[in-house]
Amino acid sequence: MKWNEIIANTTTEGSDLIADAFFSIGCTGGVKIMDKNDVIDIIHNGSLWDYIDDELLQSDETAKVSGFFSLEETEQKLREFIDFCANHKLPLGEINITEVDDTDWYDNWKKYYSPIEAGRYMVIPKWLHQEIPDNKIPILIDPGMAFGTGAHESTKMCLLLMSTEDFVGKQVIDVGTGSGILGTAALLSGAKNCYMCDIDSVAVKAAKENVALNKQEQKAIVENADLLTKNDCIGDIVLANLTADILIRLSKGLPDHLINGGILICSGIIHERLKEVKDTFIGVGMSIIEHISMGEWDALKLKKE
Repeated sequence: MKWNEIIANTTTEGSDLIADAFFSIGCTGGVKIMDKNDVIDIIHNGSLWDYIDDELLQSDETAKVSGFFSLEETEQKLREFIDFCANHKLPLGEINITEVDDTDWYDNWKKYYSPIEAGRYMVIPKWLHQEIPDNKIPILIDPGMAFGTGAHESTKMCLLLMSTEDFVGKQVIDVGTGSGILGTAALLSGAKNCYMCDIDSVAVKAAKENVALNKQEQKAIVENADLLTKNDCIGDIVLANLTADILIRLSKGLPDHLINGGILICSGIIHERLKEVKDTFIGVGMSIIEHISMGEWDALKLKKE
């Protein structure tokens, strides 16, 4: 399948915000960030990558964020993207568009993706043979074209907050599951079952494949749906790695999908929207148990009173 890659130049500090802008306008084909400063940080921290592209280290200091769109929607989505960045005063530089084949996308993941550790979890690409520490739960993944490799700060924070939660025998809901990392992590942590949904059909396909890769398909339901359309779905724990706007939209109905005393773990909140998200969920009867930050992002663990 052919896609158009919209490549936006930005800064290291603005790369996550530009990525969030792509998702906010409904990016259908996934998002990637190319920034040599990320690689340099990992090297300085002593981590080893099995795959690396020399061209990345030789590039200039400008970070590049790409959104992938079908050929038919590119023109409209480009206008929406530029307007979004302007309205939110994001650091957007030069924009280029190139046509790519989806097989190129899969190859790029293999160049830049390495095992990620977060709390008690280790997220491992399926093509790597990795020794697993005794205190880690391995999550195998083939990222495909869906957002969610474990490398993004919002996903890491969800995994960190999940690491202190007891999932044994619990019913879990993973809203906006992406590539299925969080739902799969819950199942591997002993959850009884997990309902995983996403409005992106590409993400749903990837999530199903990753659940099966971890041999958890018997305990998972993965659907192309919005949680608010599933009135009969109630969980002990809800996982929601989304954006501030989507969390606020879901806030009125989301507590109805939690048992009394149930836990919500949510992320994908930029610092500027944190207070708004907190106030919104407190207003619907939830209390904040824990708050963590990483980079430009915040994550919350809340309890339904």
